[in-house]
Amino acid sequence: MKAVLFHRSLVATLLLLIVGVTDAAETGTMAATLQAPDGMVLIPAGPFQMGNNNDFYDSDYDEKPRHTVNLQPFFMDIYPVTNEDFKAFVDATGHRFPRYWSESGEIPAGKERHPVVGVNYGDATAFAAWKGRRLPTEQEWEKAARGTDGLRWPWGNVFDETRANVGQKTTSPVGAFPKGRNAYGLYDMAGNVWEWTSTWYAPYPGSPPNRANMRFRNDTYLSVRGGSYGSDIGSARGADRGIKKPAESGPSLGFRTVMDIPGYESYREAFQTIELAHEIRRTAALDISEYEEHAQSRALMGEAADDLTLAEDAFARNRFMESGILAQHAITKALKARQMALDYKRDYLAKKEIKTAEVLGRLEAMLEKLPVAGDPGQQALIRQAQNHLKLGRQLEAEGGWGYAQMHGYIGMGMLERLGR
Repeated sequence: MKAVLFHRSLVATLLLLIVGVTDAAETGTMAATLQAPDGMVLIPAGPFQMGNNNDFYDSDYDEKPRHTVNLQPFFMDIYPVTNEDFKAFVDATGHRFPRYWSESGEIPAGKERHPVVGVNYGDATAFAAWKGRRLPTEQEWEKAARGTDGLRWPWGNVFDETRANVGQKTTSPVGAFPKGRNAYGLYDMAGNVWEWTSTWYAPYPGSPPNRANMRFRNDTYLSVRGGSYGSDIGSARGADRGIKKPAESGPSLGFRTVMDIPGYESYREAFQTIELAHEIRRTAALDISEYEEHAQSRALMGEAADDLTLAEDAFARNRFMESGILAQHAITKALKARQMALDYKRDYLAKKEIKTAEVLGRLEAMLEKLPVAGDPGQQALIRQAQNHLKLGRQLEAEGGWGYAQMHGYIGMGMLERLGR
């Protein structure tokens, strides 16, 4: 999706997005009343640079290409969810307690303010839903960690062991490394615990081939972010991508939650629909040629492009429901354009298949009607024609109808020479 840039100041932008204020004086008044929920901070709207092109720490080669992602504002937890936070959830709902607590469901002594660990994706999403929140997407997590400048670690591009719990033996209380606090006011975005996201692990759009990571795709692994107390400094970078199956849990895997800004319930759906529309248009274009037979498909693809432009314009004006509908129209038209092209090809191939069967049938009939061959030259021509029929039938079975027809015509030409 092309970047949708917001040129106003972040605070003013957010206020305009949420309350629709257009008067500058009124905007200033509203700024004093806008507050993030307790324990959360605002991650403002706008684009950021996701991924890396040439960071030697990227040993998995899955951070390419660096690309622009535009996000709407959201709130994020200042700290990872703690054991005492999760205990309140367990007590209120009867949800199972995490691994590594006592058999009676008690928090390990002295670890009340440590991040909760031993929770799988289902546990994390259940907690988030109980709080009226959700887990961050991979894009949201990376923006929150790296900011718009694309920093390696929350504080900058040079690692500082006094700013994060990395390369150690166990978790630390949340916020125990205050120097690691980033510009948004978030703590522990590097190290301490890996954090669940809601995004399935997959290559970035335009990613170079990466055979080493092929086995991790296909909605099997979720992306986890941030590294942990036992990680090296490369894994604790904001761009690093870890993976876990949804049912997994472990001593270094936790999470934090995010919350949509009121009034933005439709923005994520619109954003994802626009992304899907771009991908479907790219896929459809592969089956549509510049030749006359695909003129109608090309016209529909043009309409899809126009709808997608309108969808992005509506998104930029914060009309998210309208944006999603327009993007869906683009998807429908692109799918129809591709299907028309495929139908034309299917019909053409069906006709070619029928023609191939006809040609080879004629050759076979000619061979069956031949009288007993006379001289050796005639016998040689017949054997060659029989061989062309055999090759033609093999190619016909494999779908190589053009070559099959060629063998049929050659064989018939040989038999016609017998009658001269």
